[in-house]
Amino acid sequence: MEETTRAYIAGFLDGDGSIVLQLKPRRDYRYGFQIRAVISFYQKHRGRWVLEWLRSQIGRGRIRERPDGIAQYDIEGIERVIWLLELVQPYVVAKREQVEQALTLLSDIRNKEAPSPEEFLEWARRVESYQALNYSKRSRYKAEDVERFLSSKGWLPPP
Repeated sequence: MEETTRAYIAGFLDGDGSIVLQLKPRRDYRYGFQIRAVISFYQKHRGRWVLEWLRSQIGRGRIRERPDGIAQYDIEGIERVIWLLELVQPYVVAKREQVEQALTLLSDIRNKEAPSPEEFLEWARRVESYQALNYSKRSRYKAEDVERFLSSKGWLPPP
């Protein structure tokens, strides 16, 4: 990808994008929760063409039209989010701290195939801490939910 395209995407992310890390309950996951990573870009429906252009450059993700008149382009998954953040990192200004923290946490997750329950709980706490950097609505699930689940299975030592 050309450097100017990477810089444009970084600027778009700074202005009309978001980097979201969240805890999502999943029965099929070892510790009962998924750490979900998503980069989203937003435009009004009439500006969807810009999101289509972004998708053609990035080559990943999907675009949907929300009922509130906004088109949203999402790139989801730890590997995909790391890949895109590494591409745009040198050019991001407003969301520099989010990019750095997301890359650090997601890289830790990627590099540890089988975390202990304590390590997973620490990641959940880092996700919760990361969420404070964003201007978003209150998160539905917190590290305490993960801790409660892990404790209910007897996977954490007593306090």
